[in-house]
Amino acid sequence: MDEGMRWRIVNRLEVACHKRRGRTARQCHQGLQEACGESALPYRTVARWVKAFKEGRQNVADILRPGRPSASDADVQAVAALMDSDCRQTIRQLAGQTGLAHTTVLHILKERLSMRKIASRWVPHQLTEMQKWLRYDAARTHLERYEREGDAFLRRIITLDETWARSYQPELKRQSNECRHHGSPRRSKFRQNPSNVKIMVILVYDCDGVILTHTVPPQQTVTAQYYCSFLEHNLRPALRKKRRHFLQNAPLILHDNARPHAAQAVTDLFQAMGLESVLPSPILPRSKPLWL
Repeated sequence: MDEGMRWRIVNRLEVACHKRRGRTARQCHQGLQEACGESALPYRTVARWVKAFKEGRQNVADILRPGRPSASDADVQAVAALMDSDCRQTIRQLAGQTGLAHTTVLHILKERLSMRKIASRWVPHQLTEMQKWLRYDAARTHLERYEREGDAFLRRIITLDETWARSYQPELKRQSNECRHHGSPRRSKFRQNPSNVKIMVILVYDCDGVILTHTVPPQQTVTAQYYCSFLEHNLRPALRKKRRHFLQNAPLILHDNARPHAAQAVTDLFQAMGLESVLPSPILPRSKPLWL
């Protein structure tokens, strides 16, 4: 309720009090001027309310009027048909095609049709039915093994993954937030672009943290031969140094099914090293920990 409406109700209550005392409309108006001053209602309005109270009215609030609806059923159906044909249309386009006001179109979309504009959900890959079934089979196999072995199964898993790392990554705006007193000047921050220089890094980690970070030499492609060399000359020494418990209980290697990882040479090396590869699902949705 706004301030003007509040004062009008106060005036009407004052008129009702004077009317109950048996005063006339002129006397009610004079008493209202003495109580409210310049904000008092005009005499004709006071006389109309005195007459309404005399006829039995007791409510001092405005009576809601039915009025004409802002949008008819035909208008709603027209907007709904246009949205069914193309749900990307803007309010301006809908208003131009239907001849309705922008506010009316907005009311129809939100209140009558309960529609809202949302963006498409981003997904990293579009899987085929076969890939979905393979992912389901891999998840079921891992779940059944976890039910048999418990947390020991999870602690044996070592994840290997390649990623691009830039030589310079700009600081996020949220990372530059500072606690300051009220009125303290705000620091300026210049917009910076990520560095164009980047290198390929092979990460090896488990549930306890990072085991190995290996930098691939420039102009070097991670082939099956290079991957085998990395497993034999880098991974094995790192396990002996940081995860000696894997010497008695061989780890489970989890990596995606990229061509170098799925090569026969890698499979033969796993058998020679006594390593076991966990069945990967096609296009792993989350093979990296959240902090990478």
